[in-house]
Formats: sequence, structure tokens, C-alpha cells
Amino acid sequence: MFNSRNIIAAILAGIAGTIANSIAVSAALGAPLLDLIFSFGREAVAILVALLLIPIFARMEGAAAWLTGFLTLAIVPSILAKTVFAIEAGWTTVLILNAVYAITAVIVYVLIAKRSVV
Repeated sequence: MFNSRNIIAAILAGIAGTIANSIAVSAALGAPLLDLIFSFGREAVAILVALLLIPIFARMEGAAAWLTGFLTLAIVPSILAKTVFAIEAGWTTVLILNAVYAITAVIVYVLIAKRSVV
């Protein structure tokens, strides 16, 4: 389950998701883009959360894996943002912006890990 290809895929998925999320946050809320992209804390959390894709796609397949991965990567960072990092934006905004991270990360993970999921 945890092999070098999957770990690299999850790391790159987390980074790509964070970049996509940073662009969305910057566009929606006017935050400085490069500060968001190069924030160590954001990248670390994004990569750690993206590592959850490894067991999800190892134990599930098809649409169930995609949906579980998407929901996990949208909800977990949103809960962290609101409870740990005290983000002031409303839940809807946080969930929508983290959905950008989630869909990007899942797509990148699957493309790199070369899973045959539909």
C-alpha cells in the first residue's frame, strides 16, 4: 500500500492541491498569492492530509474511492481551518475553497499513481 510511487504521488497531490487552493483563496478573498503558496504550514497540512489518499485508493475502487477521497480532502482541512487555525471565513466558503484543493489533489494523485479507477 505505502510504496515510494504512492508516497510521491500523495506529496505532489498535496502540493498541487495547495497551489490550486491558494489561487482560489487569492481570487476570492484577495489574499497575497505567493504568501499562501509558500506557507510551510499550509503545505505541511496539505501533504499530510493528501497521504490519506493512499489507504483510500488501496482499499476502495472506482467512484467510491474518488468520492471518499474528495470528501475526506475537503472536510478534514476545513475542520482544521476552522478549529485549529481559527479561520474567520464562513463554513461554506471554507468548504468550497477546500473542495478546490480536494479535487485537484485527487486528480493529481490518481494520474501519478496510475490507478485504473472510473
